[in-house]
Amino acid sequence: MQRNLKLNMFNKGSDWFWASDLCLNLREMQCEKPANLLSLLFSAHDEVRLHTPMLAWLLDPSGDHGLRTKPLKKFLRILGLEEPVPGEIGPQCVEVWRERSFTDADNGRVDLMIKWSGGVIIIENKLYAADQKSQLWRYRRVLDQEVRSASRGLFYLTPDGSAPSALSCSAPNAEGGQGALQASDYRCISYRSEVRDWLVALISDIPEENVRTRQCLEQYLEIVMEVTGMHSREDAMKELDQSGLKKRIQEVPESATVLSRLIRSVYFLHASLLEELVNTVQESLKSELNLEPVLDVVGKSKLDWGGYEAWAKGKTPEGIHLYRINGIEEDAWANVHLVIGLGDGDLLWVGLGRFVGGEHQQSQGGGEFFGSIPGHTSNEWWLSWVTIPGLDPAAFDGSDGVARLADRDALTEFAETVVDICRQYLAILR
Repeated sequence: MQRNLKLNMFNKGSDWFWASDLCLNLREMQCEKPANLLSLLFSAHDEVRLHTPMLAWLLDPSGDHGLRTKPLKKFLRILGLEEPVPGEIGPQCVEVWRERSFTDADNGRVDLMIKWSGGVIIIENKLYAADQKSQLWRYRRVLDQEVRSASRGLFYLTPDGSAPSALSCSAPNAEGGQGALQASDYRCISYRSEVRDWLVALISDIPEENVRTRQCLEQYLEIVMEVTGMHSREDAMKELDQSGLKKRIQEVPESATVLSRLIRSVYFLHASLLEELVNTVQESLKSELNLEPVLDVVGKSKLDWGGYEAWAKGKTPEGIHLYRINGIEEDAWANVHLVIGLGDGDLLWVGLGRFVGGEHQQSQGGGEFFGSIPGHTSNEWWLSWVTIPGLDPAAFDGSDGVARLADRDALTEFAETVVDICRQYLAILR
């Protein structure tokens, strides 16, 4: 599909829509979500505080869910690991770790590791966080060096079963002459398929008297459905009935063509507004703050039309623009670059990271210098980053939706918010 497709793909025959009962129904329709305590306490995409702990809790037979080994058995069966698990094993027979470190610090920390009497599995949980260099390669080494069980498995868990990046599979400095991981060294699994099927099977098998665990799993399943862009059939049919869409197509079949074009145009408008916002910010950064774009970035996708259109369609790929900062005199800030990014966990964000030759380096400390910036966060890879409040790049309507950027004043005001945070960063660095 060409980038220069016109956004207004309608002809005069589309005028019926705006005056139709269908349009009125859509205006008045209220899509109510059931109360969900988990979504109140955590972001739906928070892998560290929600998803990894929830998976670990369920897979641990000693967890207070009261299901004993049932979740572990069902999960292993879904993964195709038929190793028998005793029916009444306790914590002495099954061990579950979150964020486990190892004696060899170079092996990193695995998100989930489950060891039972017949084997062990490691799960790298990646909702939308970026892969780290040699990350999956190191975890395979853990299995090969530290685990002697006959049944072993390395699993890469994402919303849709995406494959890991070459960066994650590559060997660090070709250590010991070893090459990159092959596809047979790990298996890709997804929240959309394996995790969802597992939760559905568990919920259907929970005893009636175990009300709290059932409610907890039902609410978590709702979040998994949201993360993967899925809906229950009941919710979908209810919304479809309220809209009157099927009735309209039955009465006027040619309406389907116009509605299809409308859907495409909404996607294009959504994507174009994201692109216009980022371009407006870029122009201000280059002209006002003396920044130099870095075009070749190792292991990280660039923000482009394909990424914006993906966000408009409910996918949330990561992408960045990287800028070299001119005029820095302090040696401590050598190789520090400014970054603008889109990512599911942090939405639209700006931050600082160290890059050499376009390759991301660990931060080596220094994040404390940026604590005065509202919303500042840092870790081993980023000196600082800030999620820009007030915009959800995946939402089109609503108070935080992208559609409001169609108003030029609103777009300019929001772009200025982003640029102002960049000014605060540069004031500290320079």
